[in-house]
Amino acid sequence: MVGAMSLVLIGYDLFFATKVVWWQVPLQILVAFIAVGLWSFYSYRSQAKRRAADQQKALAAQQRAERLAAQQQAAAKQAAATQRRNRQRNQQHQHQQSTEDQRDDS
Repeated sequence: MVGAMSLVLIGYDLFFATKVVWWQVPLQILVAFIAVGLWSFYSYRSQAKRRAADQQKALAAQQRAERLAAQQQAAAKQAAATQRRNRQRNQQHQHQQSTEDQRDDS
């Protein structure tokens, strides 16, 4: 990338600039090299931060899904226990009802 910028700079100096100070061209190339290096450094750093943030989001989503699954499982167990208690209560009630009916018939 710096090489391409250097070629563009030299081409500009050759074809478009009216007064070229040739001793400044290497300094301009050096400044371009530093600018590209800094841009590259900050670009990679921001990409790394973005990747880390994406990983944290994915981890948080996975934890939420696991928590939701655990809650649903607990709710299903609670519902099953409630159904079992209700069924037993109904059976006891029916049994009491049938014994009372038998006594009344006697």
